[in-house]
Amino acid sequence: MSSDVIADNWALQDISRLLTRGMDDDIAHLVEPDVEKGSHQYKEIAAAIIQTEALFDFLTDVILRDQIVVEENNVSAWREESGPLEAINKAKVIRAYAFRDNFKLNAPRTELVNRLCITESLRAEHEENTKGWAQYRQTPNPYLSQILWGGAGMLARAFVTERSYTPHPVRRNFFQQAGVVLRSEDALRRLTSQIREKRASIYKAQSGKDEFYSLYVSMDPLPIRVLQESNSVDDLLTIALQLRDEYRELRHWLGCYQAAINQDEYSEVEKYQDILRSISRYVDSGMGKVDANAPTYTVGIGALKIAMKGDPVNALKNQFGVRAMVNKLIMSKSGVADLKKYLGLFGEKNSAVGMKVLEHFSETAKA
Repeated sequence: MSSDVIADNWALQDISRLLTRGMDDDIAHLVEPDVEKGSHQYKEIAAAIIQTEALFDFLTDVILRDQIVVEENNVSAWREESGPLEAINKAKVIRAYAFRDNFKLNAPRTELVNRLCITESLRAEHEENTKGWAQYRQTPNPYLSQILWGGAGMLARAFVTERSYTPHPVRRNFFQQAGVVLRSEDALRRLTSQIREKRASIYKAQSGKDEFYSLYVSMDPLPIRVLQESNSVDDLLTIALQLRDEYRELRHWLGCYQAAINQDEYSEVEKYQDILRSISRYVDSGMGKVDANAPTYTVGIGALKIAMKGDPVNALKNQFGVRAMVNKLIMSKSGVADLKKYLGLFGEKNSAVGMKVLEHFSETAKA
């Protein structure tokens, strides 16, 4: 059973530069459409934030996806014989595929371009790019072309091949702004969505009303684990490959779950959904979010006995296998110290760039 994902060569290029040159202290730009005004603007954001988001997405995909599929024609953007991603490439986690040879992409890409051009200004600028390319093989605004035309092309690849897609962070932001959603039938996204929801609820329960003084970092737990076990920038992808082996059982489970989703077998999908609901009930029980009339049972930890409410059978199931793996991810550290450690690996822990990265991930949690 397989759970592949399509990724952008652009994202891998940013990751490669981050790992070889360090954090970029320059500015990147997000496309922000304004439907009411029929216009769009380019919002400034620290390039290091974009690099970091791309890296964290990649780490999760390396550990829990069977393969990361990229467009074959553009791998030169990141692939070097001694480059930082070559170990992942040699492990056959990344696979290049000639999507451009598939002419079925044309109609879906055109449709997606139309959906992404949600303002008059976007459509006008895209048409200028289209004419410029047809006449001079150059686009007047190559950055928008990379986001809009390139993004539509990658969405079309995901649609035609029925794969999930992890977009470059700038493209993802634009898709969200334009209201174009990614494939929902993705087992890993369903799992990570639940993990994020439960981790956020644990944070709120722990912080109480004193949120002004609380720092919660919105990071997925697998990048946190990578950081906990890394002592240098060079360690990051090495540790990710090691964790890929450790999480083999969960990756296989996700592949089977994905196969059930793809085949649209309701009864099979429900089996996996039941496991996710079981995990959710177990976490809620641990936080005291159970029916007051639920039975009380005793959990023994050495000589200590703790009385808990809920379902003792469900509690037992959650001590083993995939459930236990997911529960450990939910209950893992918030990531505050680990994000600071990450910044320290690049010599940016106390820099202005480091401050922006830390603030960004903290603000994301409060949004």
